[in-house]
Amino acid sequence: MLPNFRIFCITLALLLTTCSGSSKKFIRLKTENPSKAVLYLLRPSRIPMALWKERIRVLRYRTSFLDEEPVSKQEFRLSDGEYICLESEEGYHRLVSSDSEKVLYLEKNRIRYLDYMIFNESFFSPAERYFKELEAEDALRLLLDGARLDRHPLSQD
Repeated sequence: MLPNFRIFCITLALLLTTCSGSSKKFIRLKTENPSKAVLYLLRPSRIPMALWKERIRVLRYRTSFLDEEPVSKQEFRLSDGEYICLESEEGYHRLVSSDSEKVLYLEKNRIRYLDYMIFNESFFSPAERYFKELEAEDALRLLLDGARLDRHPLSQD
């Protein structure tokens, strides 16, 4: 019985040390880039729908969003309490999640902030997802409040 207990303790210790991965937290804003546009996409911790990672696609239009189909630029999964910073060329972009999308114009030498919100009125109601534009002060408050948001591994800041 003693060897089984030792094996159990060693296995448990290994599991606990490998499962407790440290995530990087937000430290400071990326400086404005004169040749690129910068987009911060935030998903602050909110209790409803917090367990699921949300798949988000970033598409870019070559000229106008009215005349052509966008080209896929990047795809990632954003967890609850996480943010991602993306650098891009100036122009029209479309952000797409499972049932929400937003078209926006990103200007070079400017930083834009979006909050990816998941909202449901009750436990049994379907969730509504949308992208909400944020002012810089509100974005900083979300990035710095509490335990801070985790930095997504693909974040470019």
